Amino acid sequence: MRARRAWIIGYDIASPRRLRRVARLLERRAVRIQYSLFAGCWTEAEFERLWKELAALIHPRRDDVRAWPVPEPPEVTTLGQGLPDGVWLGEGRVPGLQEVLGFGQGEGRPRARRRRTASAGASTPADASGKLLAGKE
Repeated sequence: MRARRAWIIGYDIASPRRLRRVARLLERRAVRIQYSLFAGCWTEAEFERLWKELAALIHPRRDDVRAWPVPEPPEVTTLGQGLPDGVWLGEGRVPGLQEVLGFGQGEGRPRARRRRTASAGASTPADASGKLLAGKE
């Protein structure tokens, strides 16, 4: 079994064209949690592949892309709006990021899972790539 790890990826891209390309790549592979911050779970090989794809899209002297591993269990403190609907980090009654994305412990290949949000009662499925799929039923 390949272990998956949760990551937060953030960027500051100088060119609007490169910004759109980086954002599109991350939107396909991760969950946007703020304008330039994304969360996702990947195996080491998947993360390395994503990192190489990002490196090919940016200008190394003008752009900045950073990735932070999320400890398990994560500790998150928020002010204001908090995380988007359908995205949770933490413990207790709130599942951890890996559970939300469908990568619970003891599982092999991740499977799609749905979680209900407290506000609208909408569900948000996650696909096998680790990305939450908003608006798909």
